[in-house]
Amino acid sequence: MGDGGGGSDANAGESVKLFVGQVPKSMTEAQLLAMFREVALVDEVNIIKDKLSKASRGCCFVICPSRQEADKAISACHNKRTLPGAASPLQVKYADGELERLEHKLFVGMLPKTVSEAEVSDLFSKYGNIRDLQILRGSQQTSKGCAFLKYETKDQAISAIEALNGKHRMEGSTVPLVVKWADTEKERQARRAQKAQSQSPNMQVSDSAHQASIFGAMPMGFIPPYNGYSYQAPGAFGLLQYPLPAMQNQPGFHNIVPAVNQGAALRGLQYPIAYPGGVIGHTPLTSAPGSVSPAPVNNSSSPNIKTSSTQVEGIRSGTEH
Repeated sequence: MGDGGGGSDANAGESVKLFVGQVPKSMTEAQLLAMFREVALVDEVNIIKDKLSKASRGCCFVICPSRQEADKAISACHNKRTLPGAASPLQVKYADGELERLEHKLFVGMLPKTVSEAEVSDLFSKYGNIRDLQILRGSQQTSKGCAFLKYETKDQAISAIEALNGKHRMEGSTVPLVVKWADTEKERQARRAQKAQSQSPNMQVSDSAHQASIFGAMPMGFIPPYNGYSYQAPGAFGLLQYPLPAMQNQPGFHNIVPAVNQGAALRGLQYPIAYPGGVIGHTPLTSAPGSVSPAPVNNSSSPNIKTSSTQVEGIRSGTEH
């Protein structure tokens, strides 16, 4: 950002932190300090070390007494000087958040979409000299309702925050302004990552049968898994209301319950079904738990029921009526 000259005097008394990469791990802080002092005034050098091993991570912070001296170090070394033992030239730049702090950069939100730079400048110039003002706009040059502005001094920026943030509402807006220090690059990256994560699918779509069973219904054609005793669907209600025998043991006609294991098959029965020799109604069973009292079966005393063709035709005609 090329705001060099205008802000150098205002920032003359503020120390500046630079980040330096591509530093040989064998170099000491004294050696680095001597090297940087060849091109600019430098107060100190702090090598960034691994927390566990305490070994150099190949980078350091350089503290300069002013932004003017920091700019000298950047101009002389960044991408221009390769130290012995390094694979690439030095990378020298402002540490994260330093430019925003030095430029007294503010973010202004909740601006009316129709507001102009002149109107914003008139309001904020009451608290200091504005060095730069930019309303953020979209691809069609329409305002996004926010802006960045820079003051000459830190005190001016603080005065604007205290006077306007959450307290002043511009004409054409229904909410007060948001006035705060501009985010650092690290904060912007974190916010972008969080936004991307919130927009990506963070949970898989659950099984349709499971969803339907929670609301008491099953999708058409859905057949729940057989667990050896009954058919069980996933969901909050567990077993279906009427357990059924295995599919391979079903007789040729689906509405006839086989004689084998009749008690287990009829315990949970709530709806009328066709049965050889009669129909079992939906009247609730009043006998003791575990016992079954089916409707009387005509002419069928043997446990092994054989259905004749005449009986089958009778059952068919009964169900059709």
